[in-house]
Order: sequence, then C-alpha cells, then structure tokens
Amino acid sequence: MATVSTTLKKSKSNAKGEHPIYLRLADSGDKKTYFFTGFYGTEKNFDTKAGRYNQGKGIKAFEIERKEEGGAIKIYKNDAANNKLADLENRANTILQGYATSHINWGFEQFRDDFLNKPKRSLFLDYARDVIEREYRSLGHYKKADIAEDTFQSFLIYDKAFGKKTFQDINIKFLSGYIAYSEKKGNSAGTISIRLREIRRIFNMAIRDKLITQDLYPFSSGKEDGKIKIPKTEFSKTDQYLPIESMRIMAQTPLTDYILERTRHLFLFSYYCRGINWKDMALLTKGNFYTATVTDTTTKESRQVTMMQYKRSKTRGEFDILVNPSIQAELDWFMENTPLFANYVLPIISIDVSSDNLDEYLKQIRKRFNRSLKKLAKELGLPESQQNISIYTARHSFAMTLQNKGKSVEIISQALGHQSVETTKHYLAKFSTTKMAEETDIDLSK
Repeated sequence: MATVSTTLKKSKSNAKGEHPIYLRLADSGDKKTYFFTGFYGTEKNFDTKAGRYNQGKGIKAFEIERKEEGGAIKIYKNDAANNKLADLENRANTILQGYATSHINWGFEQFRDDFLNKPKRSLFLDYARDVIEREYRSLGHYKKADIAEDTFQSFLIYDKAFGKKTFQDINIKFLSGYIAYSEKKGNSAGTISIRLREIRRIFNMAIRDKLITQDLYPFSSGKEDGKIKIPKTEFSKTDQYLPIESMRIMAQTPLTDYILERTRHLFLFSYYCRGINWKDMALLTKGNFYTATVTDTTTKESRQVTMMQYKRSKTRGEFDILVNPSIQAELDWFMENTPLFANYVLPIISIDVSSDNLDEYLKQIRKRFNRSLKKLAKELGLPESQQNISIYTARHSFAMTLQNKGKSVEIISQALGHQSVETTKHYLAKFSTTKMAEETDIDLSK
C-alpha cells in the first residue's frame, strides 16, 4: 500500500543553510519519489519524526517563507505552515484513494501530474482511431481496421461514455466489467479474446509512442498479478464450421425425432439468414417482415419480394435480408409444425419474459438447443470432429460457404455485420440490397 509522509532532506540546503522539506511517496514495492513542498526548515525548528515545524506550549511562534505555486513568496507562521503541509498530505492521500477506488494502475509520473494539477490525459478512442488510419488503413490493412472498429463499437454499446474515457479509465475494473457483460450477452470466448487483444494492441502502441507509461498497462504479463488475462483460444476449422458437404446432409436429412428435427430447422434458419445469432432469432416477430420491390440486375425486371429487417443486438447494425425460398421454407415449416407464442415466428420464446430476465431465459434455452445440436450432428452421421457444434457454428459455416463460392471479403464482411457503422455505410454504398440478396442466396438442395 502506498504511503505519504513529510520529511526534511538534510542532503540539500539553500544559501541560508535551511533544508528543503519534501513529501515522500513510497509505493507498495517501496519505490520512492519526492515532491518539494515549497518550505525550508532546519533541524532546530523542524521535527523530523513528526514531519512538522515545532509548535505548542513553550515554543515561541516563528515565521517561515514559502515559494507558492505561482512563484510569489508568502510568509507563514509555524502553525499555518503545518496546516499547509497537512493539506498537501491530504491532497496526496486523496489522489491515492481515488486510484484505489477506480482500480487504476498508477505510476509516479501520473501521480506527479495529478498532484501538480497538470493532468496529461489522452482519450483512448481518439488515439485508437488515429492508429486505425495510420497503422491499418493507410497501409491497406482493411480487415484489421474492421476488427478494430467492431471492437470499439462493442465497447460503445457496453458503455456509451467509452468515447470520453482516457487510458486511465480503461483499467482492470472497467475491462472486467466488459468481460462479464460480453459473456452475459452470449459472446464466445474467441470473440471476447479478439476484442481484448485489440485493446491491448492500442495500449502497446500508446506506450511505444510515449503517450502513456507502462504503469497504466491493465493486462497480465502471464504472472499472478491480478491484471486482465486474455484467454488463449484454439480453433480448428472443423470446430468453427461445417463444410458444404455436411451442410447438405443437414439440409437434406429429415428426422423422425421431433426435438432433433426442430433443432435442425432452427440451425438451417440461422445459416440461411447469414448466421443470425440466437437472441436475434428468438426476437423475430411478424413485424420484422415487409414487402419490397426489387429489380433484377440482369433482366432489369421488377418484382415484389418479402424482406426481413432486424437490428443486430451485439452491434446495433441494421440488416435487410431477402426472404429467399430456403428461408421461406423454414418459416413455413415452423408455422405448420411448431407452436408459436404471441407474434414470434420461431419456436424459441414460449412464455412472457420480462426484459430483465430475457438474457438469462434465452441463455438457458440456448444451452438446451446446443445439447440437441450435438445429438443431431451425431444422428446425422457427421464426422466426430464436426459433432461438437453450437448455434454459432451456423455463422461460421455461412461465412466459409461464401468464401468457398469465391465471394469477396467485402461481401462476406457486410453479410456478417463485422464492420463499424462507418465501415458498413462504406460497403452499403458499393453493394445494393439486391446485390447482397444475389450474393448470399444459398441453395443446399443442389
């Protein structure tokens, strides 16, 4: 625990033979630094044990000069000088208490800035976006830029004030809260790991650019230091997605077991809808569908189609998906073969659930669904390496199917909604809704 005390430095003296009086700050590792109080004293008029000028019964009042913060010289009586020294100690202790309360990994340089009221605080997001332009986009690393923007958008959803936070604010407590929030939202360990690595990368660059010091670094070096540990995630291709051959088996093999058959159709629905996540699937109602007119890019003929529109819960990005025959077939199956609650179009939510309990309710239903999905993969005879799957596998499988079909990275990125709002707008300017419908129309019957 850091400590503050007032001490006379006998190793130095002014022209009058007086010694400077310092605040002595020692951190938990017993490293020390000193801050000049502006006062001088002698061994005769200063009590080094108490850290105060002599004062009390039998001691005649005396005067001390002090150089104030603005440079002016002020005369203090010994009791007033002691009050000033106490004020300086209190200011130091208040700063230290603030660090402890906010879980800030402070250093002497930061303390000096705060103590002298000369804070050097840079906004994290301002610097991070400068890095994106300077280190990513200007060098053609557009995918890295997209991942970074996706990360920042996720943090902005977690905390609307993220854009106003300094590096000091992005501390252990803040990041721990983000991890807990992400897990509650259903983000995979891989997704959380990728985003934390991006935040860590920005910290490393800020230290490299001498914008901040190592003391502010909130990530663990591998030791039991109480800092944020980024989980190591190892993925194999078979863990992440089902190849097109396995997806065809999934699509073309109806089962007599009702639970497994419903599981199969829910998985296919997510896959056809660009890997829509579990929560967004569950919340789909008839109000998410509308009629639109589209024009065929080849024949130039117009036709009426049904579109599905929803806002992705993780990024708040809006999606418009053409309800193609594959998607419509799934919706028809659910209408004909499952009990649908209220106005929902999928058999996931089956009771009235308050907004406070919704995430936990969907989490429990998702766990049961994922267990059924593993049974389904085994029942379908998929290779053992492809049986440990979850609803998220539909998203990866959709992306890999498009990649294997030779679709561009831009098309895949937009389809999955990995970009920030700015990046998404950039892509939307290049690809119309009709173009997106054509590029993401997958038929597993062939």
